[in-house]
Amino acid sequence: MPRAVKDVIQPVAEEQVALDALGAALSRVPAGTIFCLAAPDERPLEIPETLYRALKDAVKILSQGAAVAISPLQRRLTTTEAGDLLGVSRQYLTKLIDRKEIPCERTGRHRRLQLSDVLEYKRRRDEARLAALNELTAEAAQMGGYE
Repeated sequence: MPRAVKDVIQPVAEEQVALDALGAALSRVPAGTIFCLAAPDERPLEIPETLYRALKDAVKILSQGAAVAISPLQRRLTTTEAGDLLGVSRQYLTKLIDRKEIPCERTGRHRRLQLSDVLEYKRRRDEARLAALNELTAEAAQMGGYE
């Protein structure tokens, strides 16, 4: 498991049935529904839309057997944590930093990266990979590779 974010929530096999039921229920909720939790005194507490979306995403991810991490985007990562998040070695990440592809701050000899910067680099990298794959697929189709 990547060590990118310390507060990782792992799926628990014993909870799979409950996650599946919750995911099914959340997927059938009509737009505009107001969500509530029951307070200890049984008074309803409204859940904001942003928290509902986070819950729905977390349930989906955990149901699929993957871990979830919740962290502020301002969180600073070590090069090892950022490399783990991107699926690259610390040494390769250092090359990306040296080429100014990902900004970093220096604290003495140490480099620290904003989680938001790492996620932005990942988004750009994923978009470039998808564009290259689409281009290769189009070229293969033109050459009759899919007939």
